[in-house]
Amino acid sequence: MQLQGKRVTVFGVNRSGVAAAKLLSASGATVTVTDTRNADALSREIADLDDGHTSDQTDSPYQKFLGGHPPECIADADFIVVSPGVPLEIPILGDARARNLPILAELEVAASTCPAPIVAITGTKGKSTTTLLTAAILKATNRFSNVCVAGNIGVPLAAEVRNLTDRDIAVVEASSFQLESTVTFHPKVSVVLNLSRDHLDRHKTMAAYRAAKQKITDNQTPDDWMILNGSDPDIKNFAVSTRAKVVYFNNTGAPENSTFASVFRDGTELFALWDGIRKTVCDVADIRLRGAHNVQNVLAAVAVGLIFRATEFQIQQALQTFDPSHPALSHAFESVRTLTGVEFIDDSKATNVAAVKAALESIENSKIILIMGGYDKGNDYTPLRQLVQNRVKTAVMLGEYTQQIEKAFVDTTDIVNAKTMAEAVHLAYKNAVPGDIVLLSPANASFDMYTDYKARGADFKAAVNALQPFHEKIGNKPTY
Repeated sequence: MQLQGKRVTVFGVNRSGVAAAKLLSASGATVTVTDTRNADALSREIADLDDGHTSDQTDSPYQKFLGGHPPECIADADFIVVSPGVPLEIPILGDARARNLPILAELEVAASTCPAPIVAITGTKGKSTTTLLTAAILKATNRFSNVCVAGNIGVPLAAEVRNLTDRDIAVVEASSFQLESTVTFHPKVSVVLNLSRDHLDRHKTMAAYRAAKQKITDNQTPDDWMILNGSDPDIKNFAVSTRAKVVYFNNTGAPENSTFASVFRDGTELFALWDGIRKTVCDVADIRLRGAHNVQNVLAAVAVGLIFRATEFQIQQALQTFDPSHPALSHAFESVRTLTGVEFIDDSKATNVAAVKAALESIENSKIILIMGGYDKGNDYTPLRQLVQNRVKTAVMLGEYTQQIEKAFVDTTDIVNAKTMAEAVHLAYKNAVPGDIVLLSPANASFDMYTDYKARGADFKAAVNALQPFHEKIGNKPTY
């Protein structure tokens, strides 16, 4: 992408927007930034953006329109860059489309200037875990000077590309919000983990959500690779529209009709069918992540490793030494505390139904007190009914928008309501007996009560750690 001399407006002064603005400016573009928040609310981001300059317009290399998006912010623009959180239907972007101004994602701009090959990973759930597992396996090969982890996982790719060379590799977590405004994005390897109902408050329909995910492979060629979940019929259909070589992964045996290669679980071992040869890759016991759902994430990461000629020994070493304490994995099925035989698990990152389903399926031998609720993104909760009926003894509803959940769970379990996290945790503990698990797995975004899922998870942990143990329990009634 030719950036020298271009006039670009960046929408959204957040991590992605700041990184994109800096990259554009360093590449010779004249950059304007705009945000609906005012300068006081954005003081930290503006300090990062100006980085050594004063914040006034005379010294800053950026023109700023804060507190709104006036028509002037795009008056001279050659194209627009949107941060992932900026809705594409806002009026000013409608005006830009009417003028045929290209509207591009930060990911698009960053990838177009990236000298390193890109492994792009998307899906409704498991993206962060698979991204980190993939990076660990690629590091173990010792083939790259630097294995860069970027994207939706926390560090925008635009913040990293100027430090990369063609001897490096970038492992990028790509969300639907990032992908939907890409045009030429071309990863060497694309990975689609799963696809289930999510973000319909933004995408409106599953077809639009799927179309955004599909963009991960639009520009791939026969020299590239696409890794798909072979146990998900909708994901397998992605193979119809890609020109890349397809590798399937499967948690329930070898995928059917795998024409080139596959990675799969059989019993307690993971195998690869590669170049017509079946070989043992590792044992499930090598995986240091809790939850049966993480086996699929490992399989996808193993497939990427095999493409880049990782040996079985290197894969085993990477899995056995994998550090699950990475900040990106906080609040993802994370054990907090066991109190009087009751374990508390923080799964605040489970912001969709598929993630909650995976969490419930991973708890087989305990009864669950499930804390759910939050900002509904257009969820259908009925796929959880059978699991809730079989495994959940009490469901604690937290937040303003729980009516749809309660309606879906009618006649499946006891339902109680809470107004605060502390109350929800207390009610959950009150209804638990030794051997039970209290699981925060909301299935929703946190915006009704918190800034993000991390703040919600932190509040859960604080409430759990503040609990005082019951001396004994008679039935479900605590005594002190």
